[in-house]
Amino acid sequence: EGRLLLALPGVPREMRHMLDTVVVSRLRAMASGQSVVVRRLRCYGAGESNIAEMLGQAMRRGRNPLVNCTASAGIITLEIVATGPDRGQAEEMASAEEAALREILGSLVYGTGDQSLAEVVGQRLTQSGRTLAVAESCTGGLLAKLITDVPGASRYFAGGWIAYSNEIKTRELGVPQELLDAHGAVSEPVAAAMAQGARRKAGADLAVAITGIAGPAGGSEQKPVGLVYIAVSGQEGTDTPKYVFPQDRSSVRLRAAQTALDTLRLRLEV
Repeated sequence: EGRLLLALPGVPREMRHMLDTVVVSRLRAMASGQSVVVRRLRCYGAGESNIAEMLGQAMRRGRNPLVNCTASAGIITLEIVATGPDRGQAEEMASAEEAALREILGSLVYGTGDQSLAEVVGQRLTQSGRTLAVAESCTGGLLAKLITDVPGASRYFAGGWIAYSNEIKTRELGVPQELLDAHGAVSEPVAAAMAQGARRKAGADLAVAITGIAGPAGGSEQKPVGLVYIAVSGQEGTDTPKYVFPQDRSSVRLRAAQTALDTLRLRLEV
């Protein structure tokens, strides 16, 4: 009906920022009869301040197209707002800006609109015809939940294990007891063994394993709360990056699961 409904976040600082940088420009464009086109890029793997530094002048207020940045659970959303005399010109401006941002950010950009990491991973698994299994410790099934939240996940998701105890890691996934004794459950070798065991037992093409210390207790100087190892195992071998998420328990678990999906996404790009 030609009406515009705007919903803003309740956090005052965020609301004021969006009002100043997005809402006012849209209302001015509408009042002048100009067309407004909005695009969204979804990014993962760098913080909001890092991305803002990379983009430099692209984030300057008053530009057209305008680029805004918001962050949630490690996911950075860049909103491109292009204003032009007609829809076609606004679309061209938005497309040119999107291409420029992609050129700068590279593989940090994982999707568009409201796409989740799990959706993008699912698309790539489907396109490549590969299947996936998971083995989780500190995330307690959260990774599997995110994967199966996507409709049609049964096409590529074989299943998984919540291997919380060392006994289950050994009995169900075949993690050698000597590895646990020598390195502890939260370690690179154990994460790799969990992923390899899950891949073998599920008969899947790829497997992802997560082991870490979600807190609030259980950390040490050598292994602090927030330490997480994520292993991705496939025919090409096993990669096991290390991360530290210095946050509360729920945030550590969510960041670990999201980062596991992103690690898998990057593996599927190869």
